Amino acid sequence: MEEVRATVARHAPEHADGYRLGQLKTGKACVLGPGETGGPDLCAVAGITWPDGPPEGLDAELARLAERERAEIESCRLWLTERGGDHAGGLVERLRFLFRHVGPIRLYIGDFCYTNLGRAGNLVGKSLGAESDRCRMKALSDTPLRDWSATDACFVVCMSALTSSGTPSRTEEFSGTQLIPSRLTEFLEGRILAYGGDVSDIPDSGSPVGRLFELSDRSRELRSRRLESGAAVYRTVQAMTINKKEHLFDTAVTGTDVPEAFLDALADIVPSAPAAVRDGALGVDWGPLLDGDPSPLEEGFSSRFEEVLHQLVAAAAVSTDSDASMSRGPRDTLRLSSLLAEGSVEPGHWKTSEYYCCVVPSEGFRRRFADAGVPGEVSQVVRAIAARMRWNGWHFMPHSASVTEDGSLAERDWFFAPSMPDMTEWTSHHHQGHVAHGVRHAIRVPFGVMLAGAHRAGIHDLRLMRSEGDAYDLRDLRAAIAMGEILRGLYQEHALRLEKREEAFVVNDFGNAWYQGRYDAEAPETEAKATTVNGTRA
Repeated sequence: MEEVRATVARHAPEHADGYRLGQLKTGKACVLGPGETGGPDLCAVAGITWPDGPPEGLDAELARLAERERAEIESCRLWLTERGGDHAGGLVERLRFLFRHVGPIRLYIGDFCYTNLGRAGNLVGKSLGAESDRCRMKALSDTPLRDWSATDACFVVCMSALTSSGTPSRTEEFSGTQLIPSRLTEFLEGRILAYGGDVSDIPDSGSPVGRLFELSDRSRELRSRRLESGAAVYRTVQAMTINKKEHLFDTAVTGTDVPEAFLDALADIVPSAPAAVRDGALGVDWGPLLDGDPSPLEEGFSSRFEEVLHQLVAAAAVSTDSDASMSRGPRDTLRLSSLLAEGSVEPGHWKTSEYYCCVVPSEGFRRRFADAGVPGEVSQVVRAIAARMRWNGWHFMPHSASVTEDGSLAERDWFFAPSMPDMTEWTSHHHQGHVAHGVRHAIRVPFGVMLAGAHRAGIHDLRLMRSEGDAYDLRDLRAAIAMGEILRGLYQEHALRLEKREEAFVVNDFGNAWYQGRYDAEAPETEAKATTVNGTRA
């Protein structure tokens, strides 16, 4: 096939050699041989022309690959049959639970597409209920194993091994691609090697399919050890294919990754901090600030804490040439901590109004609206972004609060709280919220804090976005992670003091009225009716 890959580079409208590139409606690309039509679900995209004619033996090689794929897929059904219907049913029930709480995916087994997106959705998601007859997992739970298709069996086996190898978000690492045993084996072996492990000492269960679960177990164990030892992982997100890949940094993120502009802002808050950060430290002594006068220094903020949070979030935008930066959290951290200590499920039922998001648009971003004659649009955009981020806080809370197993939340929509920083490009071509608000490139740095004696994943985050221009790079991501760690320290120290002193404190700023009051002052009273700016409309 190397010969084919090297020569299928020239496309011509007329397929002189009889071969064409096609695409299924679900997105999968394929090669059509002479005389093949592919059926109503396939569209021919372009003809293929080789300078010296089709490679010798091409049809035989394509047939061999197709047969190998068919045999791989069938092997999963045989493996499941050996283990029986109860084992298969257990795998299905686990996947039904996971798919209700993970992000969008679209992947393939042969020509068949599994997705939780849009009208073609056949997995539970925003477009399809868990009990819908169109949901493949629901159908399989009601179908004897002997009547399963080989494709469905392959999906259940491979997805089960994949999601056991790390976090539930592994589902997204095969979006846009084929999930079959050979590709999954290669992926899992690659993860094991990346975590510093060795695949040669993994015993062979006697079956290539069974070995998938042995590889999966080793991957999960090694990943956990690496994270416990301080390794930093991150994900890159290709929004066009919704494919997300996990990576490890070659070197640790330290204070040397913090941009100077952020340090300048930090110096105004904690004068002693920049020197230590430049030497590599990411810990900041927040004591003098948090133990000092809680009153803000400038008008427009309810407390010094909210003012400092706003200053740091603003500095993050300046430091990374972002159009906006933001950070979210619960408004009443002490109340949340008290409820968690009691084992209450109440946080899982909180409304979005129980959360805040500090959003700071850059001067350049605001100037675009002013230059277009609609400066009043800024407050609308910022409010819309903040509302979406408050929804994220609500969406992750059941998992963050460890109340996902409570029966009262059985029908509650929630996602597993994010744990890895990620960097996304061209997200304005897919993500609904990003499409609406012109978010083209983005960085997310989620982090948790200790509350009521346990780590609460994903309670807070730092996010950056660009609506145009270059995508973020690894230097930007490292800077965001480093700034996020400093911000996490502020949140953590603030939470610890609230718990120790049992002092009531509620974040009152960063609501709709607050944003409107802050940014509408920039708009002239005679502003004309709002229009769209750079594709952004709240």
